[in-house]
Amino acid sequence: MVPAAPPSLIEDFYTPEEISALFSVIRENGPWRLILAHHFSSTEEYLAISGGKDRKPDAKLSDFVAPVFRGFLGNDGVVFYPELHDIYFGRKLLDTARSLHGAKYGMAHDLLFNLCGPSHSFDAGHFDTAVFRGMGLFNTPIWLLAIMSKCGLFDEWEVKSAQVLTYFNKSDIDGGFTYWPDGPDRAPARFAAPFWNTAFLTDNSRMYHRREGNGSRDQRDYPGLDLTSELYAGPDGEWSIRNGDEEIRRFGDEDMRMLIHYTALLFDDLSEVRRFQDHTDDLDPEKVFGMLIEDMRSQGTDVVEPGDPMNDAAFVAKLTDFYSMSPSRYPAEAPLDAR
Repeated sequence: MVPAAPPSLIEDFYTPEEISALFSVIRENGPWRLILAHHFSSTEEYLAISGGKDRKPDAKLSDFVAPVFRGFLGNDGVVFYPELHDIYFGRKLLDTARSLHGAKYGMAHDLLFNLCGPSHSFDAGHFDTAVFRGMGLFNTPIWLLAIMSKCGLFDEWEVKSAQVLTYFNKSDIDGGFTYWPDGPDRAPARFAAPFWNTAFLTDNSRMYHRREGNGSRDQRDYPGLDLTSELYAGPDGEWSIRNGDEEIRRFGDEDMRMLIHYTALLFDDLSEVRRFQDHTDDLDPEKVFGMLIEDMRSQGTDVVEPGDPMNDAAFVAKLTDFYSMSPSRYPAEAPLDAR
């Protein structure tokens, strides 16, 4: 899990008009759900992509819940808000992403945002979901895509990608970006806050990274926060976190840490494009689970093939443990929070 290149910074990435359009869509189209609520239904699934070694044996998914909310603005070639059409399909994002790999061709994949107020970070380090020919987030759970990335068995099917991550965070109290450019077993690096309209060009599907805890340290606990909590826009630039009709926290734009996240899929030549689009060399779950089981057995692990491997919690846990990988060192300025 080593990126094609370490992250590089681009200041003042979006124009004022683009920032206004993005912020307006986010404020006007909530409520927004927690990141964990979007993607995970069990601790085992979460640990497949974030951490996996030095965890409590009785860890629960709720141990990792932080008040970070996500919304999808575009995905898989479709923009969900017409006012963002020129951003999602624009040359600026795509050409910036193409430059990471020197790719000739590319396509917009996802455009999303993450938003929080003052917050702990219980993320031990994770990587973004890769896309494989025939299998991606559109048809495959995120935990399985993470296993496919870590095991190395499916690299020849992986589609190259690059991310443009643009941060908006006025506070300089922690809140940086930690990343492991030489692999999770090596020393980390970090970019320190504050950021405003600061873009990182990065290879996050091949690089462990994490959001650091941010904002006033005495405001980072959220009693009552759970997987059903949602984020609403409030008046005068405020944000409201609610459980149903009950407000559990309010914070202002000055305490906001937001990321606009763009991913492009990239291709070196037209033969790669056609192989992806024509589905002439796709993976499917049967092939993937067969290769994973064969790999574990070849390394001396006794595996009973489950009847429903996609939904068998014990099998998911076995895969997560077998292909366990996670960072163990953190910057002194940004230690790992834990419950």
